[in-house]
Amino acid sequence: MTLVEHDFLPGNLVRARGREWVVQNGSRRGWLRLRPLGGADDDSIALIPELELQAVAPAIFPWPEPEQAG
Repeated sequence: MTLVEHDFLPGNLVRARGREWVVQNGSRRGWLRLRPLGGADDDSIALIPELELQAVAPAIFPWPEPEQAG
């Protein structure tokens, strides 16, 4: 089990279960409604962060590199 370190608000991007998610309305500190980034509403899940083996954390993406445009 993990310690909850963040209060995620609707619209925040988080990483959980090996992928990125968007926090949805109706989420609370101890219970999150998540929709996969690039997924449909039908793919939404609800999870309890304290019960996850890996901590739910803010999603971090690297800045784009101009040399790799396209």
